Amino acid sequence: MANRQPTPTGEHVALTPTNGEYSASRPPVRGFCEAPERLEAFINTLESARGSKLLIIIKGHPDPDSIASAIAQRHFAQEFEMECSIVYFDQISHPENRALVKSLDADLRQYREDMDLSDFDYMAFVDTQTPHLPVRVAKPPPILTFVDHHKYVGGFDTAFTDIREDAGATSSIYAEYLEHSGLGLRLGNSTDAKLATALMHGIRTDTDSLLLARPIDFRAGAYLRQFIDNDLLRLISKQSITARTMEIIQRGLNNKVIRGTFLVAGVGFVREEDRDGIAQTADFLMRHEGIETAVVFGIVNGDVVDGSLRTNSPTIDPDGWLKTLFGADGAGRHYGGGRRNKGGFRIPLGLFARCRDREALWAIGKKTIEDLVFEKIGVEQEKTEPA
Repeated sequence: MANRQPTPTGEHVALTPTNGEYSASRPPVRGFCEAPERLEAFINTLESARGSKLLIIIKGHPDPDSIASAIAQRHFAQEFEMECSIVYFDQISHPENRALVKSLDADLRQYREDMDLSDFDYMAFVDTQTPHLPVRVAKPPPILTFVDHHKYVGGFDTAFTDIREDAGATSSIYAEYLEHSGLGLRLGNSTDAKLATALMHGIRTDTDSLLLARPIDFRAGAYLRQFIDNDLLRLISKQSITARTMEIIQRGLNNKVIRGTFLVAGVGFVREEDRDGIAQTADFLMRHEGIETAVVFGIVNGDVVDGSLRTNSPTIDPDGWLKTLFGADGAGRHYGGGRRNKGGFRIPLGLFARCRDREALWAIGKKTIEDLVFEKIGVEQEKTEPA
């Protein structure tokens, strides 16, 4: 099928329907809705692409919010007779996320080199700050929808964009679409129960069990509650910490450096399948008394420095802080980014990844990251010693 190009807006929030009017066969927005004009534009955009092939993209390592949002995007697209595929590029490394995908029968596909992404009519991006594909595609399809809750950066064209920086999770936005569109969830339907459970789990994880939730997140939770599978939610929320993750946390504890309310910890070399242990270590070290900001990093798979930032400091914006600290590559893609209370960074080692002396490679990587961080917060590196 040839690409059918809707009129791109590239705006922070696209409010103009692409083609036609809101379908008379579906009820208009009903009840209180934070942004009814966005919902109508979303539905009209999907209507304009009815019957097409849609590629739904998960960037980065899939987490509960991105997984649930992708499934919700597919739910809506299939209502408009679209053929959908959800593709992710980085491993699903966290055991809780693997359990989530397995329990939901989510039908996610990891990218392989033999996949032809240009074979699709459109792309849809969820829960990501930018729509840049992590692989080269000769003729990438146009972007149909872009739904996210991170800090708006702009610089790209889409048929429909809805970015809510005041939402704790992208799942909350999709829950609002479901509640008010007339294409929502049905009681007693097992597929809808799985979707509701996935969205609820996405909201809980991205808002630290609602401690960081905003009004839209609470409204979404109230709507989803009636549809969720409580047994499934308990199952996917109570996965044990792996032995390797415990080892990573222990290395973080042993190597932490504390200066004021700031904690930095290097955890050494980490296998790709255990990389989520870095984020879990950052979460754990934030419990340290007196700490407002924690940065944890390691070398993953021997070729990239991977790190996580967690903060409850009122003066640190993780997105701007990490982008300023680590900069961008030659194509302008930042090595780091984030949202209100958390962020992450990935810095390829390039030629240095060929170094066979792992001890020397770690020493260089560790000193470089620590020097950058301590300079950023105004602490001289030579004064730091392990806590």
